[in-house]
Formats: sequence, structure tokens, C-alpha cells
Amino acid sequence: MGHEQANDNRERSLDPDDWEALRDLGHRAFDDMIEYLQTIREQPAWQPLPAAARELFDEGVPRQSTPRDEVYAQIHEHILPYPTGNVHPRFWSWVGGTGTATQLIADLVASAMNSAGLGFDEVSSSYVELQLLNWLKTLLGYPTDASGLLVSGGSMANLVGLAVARTSIAPYDLRKTGVDTSNHPRLMYYASTVTHSSVRKAIELLGLGSDSLHLVPVMDDFTINVDALQDAIGADRAAGKLPACIIANAGTVNTAAIDPLHQLADVAAEERLWLHADAAFGGFAKLSPEYAHFVDGLERADSLAFDLHKWLYVQYDCGCVLIRSAELHKDTFSVTPEYLRAFDRGLASGPLNFSEYGVQLSRSFKALRAWTALKTEGSDRYGEQIGQNIQLAAYLTRLVDDSPRLELMAPTAMNIVNFRFIDDAVPAKELEDLNAEILMLLHERGIAAPSSTVLNGEFSIRVAICNHRSRRSDFAALVAGVIEIGTELVTRGIDRNKNKH
Repeated sequence: MGHEQANDNRERSLDPDDWEALRDLGHRAFDDMIEYLQTIREQPAWQPLPAAARELFDEGVPRQSTPRDEVYAQIHEHILPYPTGNVHPRFWSWVGGTGTATQLIADLVASAMNSAGLGFDEVSSSYVELQLLNWLKTLLGYPTDASGLLVSGGSMANLVGLAVARTSIAPYDLRKTGVDTSNHPRLMYYASTVTHSSVRKAIELLGLGSDSLHLVPVMDDFTINVDALQDAIGADRAAGKLPACIIANAGTVNTAAIDPLHQLADVAAEERLWLHADAAFGGFAKLSPEYAHFVDGLERADSLAFDLHKWLYVQYDCGCVLIRSAELHKDTFSVTPEYLRAFDRGLASGPLNFSEYGVQLSRSFKALRAWTALKTEGSDRYGEQIGQNIQLAAYLTRLVDDSPRLELMAPTAMNIVNFRFIDDAVPAKELEDLNAEILMLLHERGIAAPSSTVLNGEFSIRVAICNHRSRRSDFAALVAGVIEIGTELVTRGIDRNKNKH
């Protein structure tokens, strides 16, 4: 007995020796985070990491313990002030959602629970996620008996949806034999030329090869050319290929263009193709009574990919895929080894094995953030906020149209505005370098954080508005900043070769 007690005294855990000291640090950290978000408008939209922070990140592996207070001080000084910037009201890059303060509580609880998000475990996290998925189906007009899965983001959501399309259309047991283009026709997927790059990645990862992706030209408004799509399908059939899937965009990454969803659903039905909708951010226009018609027909898709960390303002990362046929969804991914056996009672008696519907087995309790956000704000409030973002995009468009120094680069379809600075003294071929320099100086001076793209071969400053903290005054400041910097550069003469690749 004495020997066992001696061993027990030598055994340790990673729990703190002083819980009260951790409690005090936790209170201080939470107060600091509230202060950080409450005063974020007073900070620059972006700032580069200073030398002191870079030195910290050059340190080697910490072999010995560092006091918690010291570690937190390093986080507070060298990490917290240098985020991507999407919490800032003037962040409009990469369609990044802002997050909400209430979700700090959800993060704290989820970290303490450390649930694995398996689904087949009979725990609260399984039911939170299933309830959230049912809410999302209702909000997006999807059938209640459809299946769904939370994933890391739109890229993984596209992968899951396009994988189910592959299983559904392939005339052979593709899961068993692998993709076979020697004995079977090549499966063809159709998407517009402005479709997100994750679609090509997904098709390549699925073993289909990029030759299976038929890119279709777009109209002047950057929506897919339906006539060209139908011609492509007919030509591929005539060539002995097997058309499998149409990928519709509900908010393209460059311009927020929305493909004609009802038309694409009709073509898919007529041609017996799967319809997948990439609605990474645009899908949530459904929540706005004023703008829900923008995405009419989205509910007709066989699979639907979207991000909650974009236009539902949920903290990263949280994406989702919905599949109309739960049976096909499960048939695509289900693998049930003996160590994942379900029981009628006990821990392994949960409602659903999420690993049978996607790639991951271990998953975080990310559902709690979105569940908390929707519970706290209500979907109607989100609809109002999304509508406000669309109205702000229209406001920025008017500011651009009203300025002789600015030029709109694409129609504003929803919540993305593309424009550039122009000047009669600057040759057309030099406008890209000029506007690229304007963009970088906007960042470096902490004024605002838009991003860029290329439309019809021309460089554009791109403003993607999924930010609940943005106000009209922020866009007025952006326009003023672009004109001021552009005028300054033209006046002093910019080195227009410095940004060339």
C-alpha cells in the first residue's frame, strides 16, 4: 500500500498547481479580449509584425516550463495586435466574416469541454450540431430530411458535395475500383470560368483529373452563359463523355455574381445531372426579406456548400454542406470499423456517426459558436445585418460612380464592389501598378484592408463586405484614401515597375 501511494504521489497531470492563479489570469484575459473588440475601431485596419514579434517566433522548441503570466504577456504583446484584420470595421478582403463578441463565451466552453464532435457519442455536442444543421436547412429552404455536415470551410464543403455527385452519377462502383476512364466514359463537371479554385482542387483530389472540369464562359455580368453550358454538355456527350454535375455559383468570389439558379436547375433536371451550388457567402442572402430573391432556386440544388464564418459572422472556422439525399451522402463516405461500433446504451449510443458523411473522424465542437450566435441574435437580426451589407455595397458603388477619379470595374451584384483609381496622366498599361501600390499603401497606412482581383485582364481593388462593424463613414474614408494616395503617387511619380511579377 505504501509503495502504491508513493507511486501515486509521483504521478502528475497538466492541471495547474494553483487554480486560483489561473482563474485570475482567465478573468484578465477575457477582460482584455472584450476591451480589444470594443476598441478595435481605434486600431489600424492592418499592421505588419515588428521585429520583436518576429524574434519571438524564431525561438526554438521550449523544453522547460514558462510561467503562464509570461506566456500570456507574449500573446498580448506580440500576437493579439497582428491579426488578419477581419475583426476590424474596415476589413473587406477575401470575404472574411467579422465574428461576434458573444462567441467568446462559446469558445471558452468548447475549449473546456474539448468534445471530439464524433456524433455517435451520446453527448450534448452531437445534439447541438444536429439542431444547428436543422436550423440551417430551414433557413436556406432545404428539405428537413436532407443530410448535412459541418466542415472547415467552403473548400471542404465543395469537396464533399462533388464527391457525392461522383458517386451518384458514376455507372460503376467507383469507391471500389477507383476512377476508371479506360473502361468507362470520363465524368464531366461544368462550372463558369470565374468559379472558385477549390472546385478544381476538389475534382483533382477526387481522382477525376482537371480534364473532367469543363469551364464555361460567362456573360458581361460574370454569370455563367447557359447557352454555352448546354452546348458544352451536348459536345461532351457526342464525344463519348458522361456529363455528371453542374456547379452553380451563388456569389462568385470576384464579383458576387449569382448564376441563374432556376435555369441551371432546369438544365440539370433535363440532362439528368447533379446540381451543386457553391453558395460560400451568397446563400445567406436568403435570410434577408429584402434580398432573398437574389438566390431564388438555391433550394433546388442536390448539394449546397456555404460558410458560416463568412456572412453569418461566425468565428473561423465553420463551413457546411447540405446534401438532398442522405442515402447517397452516406453511401459516398461510410466506413464503419469495429472500433467505431455503435451501441444502444452508454457513451457510443449517440444519434449519428458524422464520419460516415465526410472525411474527418475527429472534429472540434465548432457548432457551439454558430448555435450560440443564432440563439443570441436570432436569424431575423442576421437577415437585417446582411441586408445592411448589401446596402453598403450599393452606397460604395454610388461613391465610385460619382467620382471622376474612380472607375467601377464590374456590376455590383450583391456585396462585392470592384473599382480602380484612374488619371488622364497615367497610361492604361500602367494603371495596374498604380492601383497595386494604392492597395498596399492602404494596408500599410492602416486605412483599410480591401483585396484585389483581375477582371477582363484589368487589375481591380476588390471590396468584399461581410462585416457587421462597417459603416457608411468607413467607405467614405476608403474612397477618400484611394483618391488621396492615388493623387499623391501621380503627383510625385510612382515607380510603376516595382510591383511587376
